[in-house]
Amino acid sequence: MNGEYAQPQHISDAIYLGAAIVLSIIGIVGFLFNTCVIFIMIRDPRLWTPQNVIIFNLATSDLAVSVLGNPVTLAAAITKGWIFGQTICVIYGFFMALFGIASITTLTVLAYDRYLMIRYPFSSSRLTKETALYAVAGIWIYAFAVTGPPLFGWNRYVNESANISCSVDWESGEHSNYVIYIFVFGLFLPVTVIIYSYVSLVVTVRKRAAEKIIGQATKAECRVAIMVAVMILAFLTAWMPYSVLALMIAFGGVHISPVVSIIPALCAKSSICWNPIIYIGLNTQFRSAWKRFLKIPGTVSEVSLDADITTGMTKLMTGHQELPLHPGNNVDADHPSGLIMCCLAHDEHRRSKTYVDQYECNLEMKSCNPQTLSKQTETNLGDVSL
Repeated sequence: MNGEYAQPQHISDAIYLGAAIVLSIIGIVGFLFNTCVIFIMIRDPRLWTPQNVIIFNLATSDLAVSVLGNPVTLAAAITKGWIFGQTICVIYGFFMALFGIASITTLTVLAYDRYLMIRYPFSSSRLTKETALYAVAGIWIYAFAVTGPPLFGWNRYVNESANISCSVDWESGEHSNYVIYIFVFGLFLPVTVIIYSYVSLVVTVRKRAAEKIIGQATKAECRVAIMVAVMILAFLTAWMPYSVLALMIAFGGVHISPVVSIIPALCAKSSICWNPIIYIGLNTQFRSAWKRFLKIPGTVSEVSLDADITTGMTKLMTGHQELPLHPGNNVDADHPSGLIMCCLAHDEHRRSKTYVDQYECNLEMKSCNPQTLSKQTETNLGDVSL
């Protein structure tokens, strides 16, 4: 899988041509869709919710791969071998590994956030814009801690995959401990957190379903959780063949021909395409923002406030909507509990940041006054934009 900086033997021109075509498609699609997501978010301040800050980080990482990584690999495929020298190989290998670990760590944060949102909907520890920015910083520090050691002598970045890209030296017996290190913290630990988050999430939802206390908020959060799960599944599907191959080479003593090894490498590189397609396709906020930019009329559900990526705590439809209630609330038609959010009469598009609060609440046997309700509402809703 790893090799020197020259064209491997027994690789036909057709293989290089096929790789160049696939890399071109991946680069173009990844660039266009991730640029689209970033452009939509920069243009529409209403999309800057805590969860979308994390998604913006993911789109930025994927865009960087399409801009910095794919052109280099494409040029190597066209010239039928690595032409940039060892220094560029090290730089390329490090940044591609950095962006890859940052992506799976970002997806892990999103998965754990989905779990917290559904398991503890009224917790004060929920994600805010400030904590989202801290999370983004932590993601990149963590990614560097995982991928940085080869720059300082613990393993190295070398040429691989028919000499058209560079990565960790999986065949290095001298630094096999680093291979264990990168797989534990770059794959196994994130996947373990993801599995824990979603198993706990499913258990929570089933418990609430059995107790018949699932409301609109839980349903909205479940829709977001499904979207994040699809993103994670797509990412792992793209990267798993490469990961399995690397493990086989590192610890199985298996020799893989360059022709075979290039296929998992191309699959891994395709991961930059799937995330933006998924959250543009499954999230009404992004779709409606794009339609507003193109002056395309949206549907009623797209014009109304959708909580899929914000907090899932409320959904504003024709004029007002009761917020989801704490499971302990007692609700009846004459004395509803919770917060009623009403649009102002002059707000034609129902996007006003100002609304009228009408309330009667009894959360966990605790009474609310206007001050505490306002504070609780701010905590629960975060940056919901109308």
